Amino acid sequence: MSSEILEFYKLKDNPFKLDIILKTFVGYETERYQVLNAINNGEKIILILGPTGAGKTTLLQWLNANLGSKNRKYLHRPPNSINNLAEIVYKEFFSFIEKIFYFRKDPSKILSKKKVIFLIDEATFLLDDMIEWIKVLADQTKSIFVLAALPEFEERVLRDHRTFYERIITKIYLKSLDPKSGRELIKKRLELAGNPNLFTDGAIDAIYKITGGFPREMLKIAYECLIVGYKERKNIIDEEVVKKVYEYKKPPEITIKLTDKQRVIVEYILKYGPKSANELLELLKDKYKDMTINALSNLLKRMVENGYLVRTKVKNKYVYDITSAIKNIFIRESFK
Repeated sequence: MSSEILEFYKLKDNPFKLDIILKTFVGYETERYQVLNAINNGEKIILILGPTGAGKTTLLQWLNANLGSKNRKYLHRPPNSINNLAEIVYKEFFSFIEKIFYFRKDPSKILSKKKVIFLIDEATFLLDDMIEWIKVLADQTKSIFVLAALPEFEERVLRDHRTFYERIITKIYLKSLDPKSGRELIKKRLELAGNPNLFTDGAIDAIYKITGGFPREMLKIAYECLIVGYKERKNIIDEEVVKKVYEYKKPPEITIKLTDKQRVIVEYILKYGPKSANELLELLKDKYKDMTINALSNLLKRMVENGYLVRTKVKNKYVYDITSAIKNIFIRESFK
């Protein structure tokens, strides 16, 4: 955000940047209690599920800051092997004397030595071998694993790792903020930035309504409101500014123009998060048995050209995500 906009609104910083700010973490009180209670009760595998932008990463980082145990480790991506996991424990939780004694770095012995609480983000990307290793470690060591993942992860382990799934007692589902917490999120961000009354209550309620209360989407829309408000030289962001942002981002009657297959693809990405063409084909194969990868690729290409999807290269593959305009419309429809 430019210094001119910050000065115009008397802000010290961009209040709606997507950085995690634990001071402004709101809502999910019941879910916080559930996961803390599960850890304190010694449950070995705890699952936190929710769509993209629901607040899973923020909850994990809040746990990392609030757990009493010193032996805790937040991982922004899953470990790719048991050796990788053991190396983390060896480097961060072993004393100098212990490192000498366990210099051979036998993974099972290292992981058996310490009770470590692993807070693993993006657990959707856990390899099958690691899922099985976590099951073994949960049975044979003192380690606790808190896994945050998209909803599809539960379906995957239920289908392919049934004995792992049966070891999970506590499953926490993050859906969206309640209206009170949604208002609190915006107000806390504004207060931290130095102008707590910049948005009217009506504006905040309108942002909540069109985003369905998903924290990340609320911050994105609020940021767009500051840009539009600055262009119009409005010192206070009211409901009219929010409506302009929404109308600007919404292609007219876009959902009517979607074909049945396009709508299903959008719904799957909304539910399961960004996907590659091959991953989408796997999800679609039960519904469209005759669909080929070439046909799907052509369909995805047209959806990108029409502004329904965006394509981004992640490592060695392209993944497809819904544009903000489409996402907001579908979220709003789901809350009618």
